[in-house]
Amino acid sequence: MTDLQLGSLIAGGAIVAAVYAFNWWQEHRYRKQAQRAFAQNQPDVLLETQKNMVRPAASGQRLEPMIEPVAAPAAAPARREPQLDVPEVDVDVDLPSFDDIAEPVRAPEPKVAVKQVELQDVEVLATSQLDASLDFIAEVHAAEPVPAADVPQFPASKRVMVLGLTEAGQWEVVSGRSTSRYTELRAGLQLADRQGSLTQEQLNAFCMAVQQFADEHEAVVTFPQRSGKLTAAKELDEFCASVDVLIGMNVVSQGRPFPMERVRVFAEQAGLARGTDGLFHYRSESGKALFSLVNQDQSPFGNTSDGLTFLFDVPRVAGGLPVFDHLSDIAQQLANLLAGDLVDDSGRPLAPGSIANIRRQLTNIYAQMDDRGIAPGSMAALRLFA
Repeated sequence: MTDLQLGSLIAGGAIVAAVYAFNWWQEHRYRKQAQRAFAQNQPDVLLETQKNMVRPAASGQRLEPMIEPVAAPAAAPARREPQLDVPEVDVDVDLPSFDDIAEPVRAPEPKVAVKQVELQDVEVLATSQLDASLDFIAEVHAAEPVPAADVPQFPASKRVMVLGLTEAGQWEVVSGRSTSRYTELRAGLQLADRQGSLTQEQLNAFCMAVQQFADEHEAVVTFPQRSGKLTAAKELDEFCASVDVLIGMNVVSQGRPFPMERVRVFAEQAGLARGTDGLFHYRSESGKALFSLVNQDQSPFGNTSDGLTFLFDVPRVAGGLPVFDHLSDIAQQLANLLAGDLVDDSGRPLAPGSIANIRRQLTNIYAQMDDRGIAPGSMAALRLFA
């Protein structure tokens, strides 16, 4: 081996040793830094962040109204029943001192803050007045609280509902009689009703009115995408038209007019009551009209009638099939009592087979409404079919 080769070998070994020593020193230094960092008690951002902490207003993100469920007390494992959203309540339980415990003591029943529960129920009812699937909702974020008296009635040919977030953090329906001041507002314009779907002209006029209101109060307003909402409005209107059915069962005379006094007595015995509009209505226990009895020619009741009609507004009535069955029975009884004929709007006799066919069609309509999430007789149905 020459001197040059030996020198090169020694130099290479020295370089490898130097690199190894440098790497060892770097690793040792970083390990010491890590030990010093993790030796301190650092707060856990997941466990120690306050429950009600929210993003600052400057971030531009809005805090949605919410109801927090009451935390369940620690207990032995047991089966838990499904629960709805439970409003937070104040519980005040006086526990006995250790000196007083001589035998098992039962703690007093918890006292519920009824007023707080009622306020939260009001908030749930208020926020349910708007639905993004049924309404075009504009959100107004005010720099300074806006008095209720300053909130106008936005002109529109369809239902408009305005909700306000009070300074106390409660959502409520805005009313001119209210003394509240609102930090945020939601103005909703319904997408469709029995007059048709929302048009672009109607939507533009509504947006201009809301924008003008926001400008006057130095507030920021955000709108959903208009073209998408107009498309949704047309699709919703088409669905509503496909299930919007008004059933009429007619009792017609065979030549002699029906005496209305006899009709009145029968109607009252069958559970119908005459309303302020002069018509007879069969109502649920909550007072909602399930079906009505009117003159076939829509004229006011007199002393006699040549024809009577039972009207059943399908999408606006909850529990539709049992109601339809009851209506069919009463209509047949009245026809028998008056010696009249039970016919449809085309004058065809309503035999049991025909009534069964109508019932099958109703079953299909109710299935479509349930699939759409619009239950018959629900708040959404009453709004859409008005």
